[in-house]
Amino acid sequence: MSERTDDLTRDSEAKESVDVGDLAVDDRIDDTATEFSTDVTDFGSDRTTDTERTATTETDAGVTGRMRGRVDDAFSLSSFALNAIGALVGTFVIGGAVPLGPFSGIVGVFLALFAISLVSRDSRYVEAGLSGVLSGVLTTLLTTITLSVVSGGLLPVAGGVAGGLVAVLAHYAGRDLQDGLTRDL
Repeated sequence: MSERTDDLTRDSEAKESVDVGDLAVDDRIDDTATEFSTDVTDFGSDRTTDTERTATTETDAGVTGRMRGRVDDAFSLSSFALNAIGALVGTFVIGGAVPLGPFSGIVGVFLALFAISLVSRDSRYVEAGLSGVLSGVLTTLLTTITLSVVSGGLLPVAGGVAGGLVAVLAHYAGRDLQDGLTRDL
């Protein structure tokens, strides 16, 4: 490295041709260029300075933060947990109190998720739908386990689809009513 630095630090009036890859540059070297030549880095090496590492780390952290923000915007675990608990309470507590036979669980999910979406700030259709699917599959498995096994698992799938559709419909209805109540006329 010192030989290369010695080659670059010549007389201030000398004219030099420096070859950088396929590009040849002719330039006069003056005192500032001589001072600069002591900081010459090898372009073929993978060395990075502290400033470059800091900039790369800050850039990576910014990208990760933005991606995490987008993922958090798309799916909220706390909202899913709240909707799942609401759907299960709606299925077993409200559905048990309403005597509508096999449809009492669906009515319970609708009422519980409607109430949750009525007071929530954000629109969370994915979380509501997944919680309805979970509630529908779980309820179908627990209440008709023999029929679920005999049907080859088709009955829990139907329960999941019904629960998901009812949950999304309840969330939509609650959000729509909230929008109508809070909109300025």
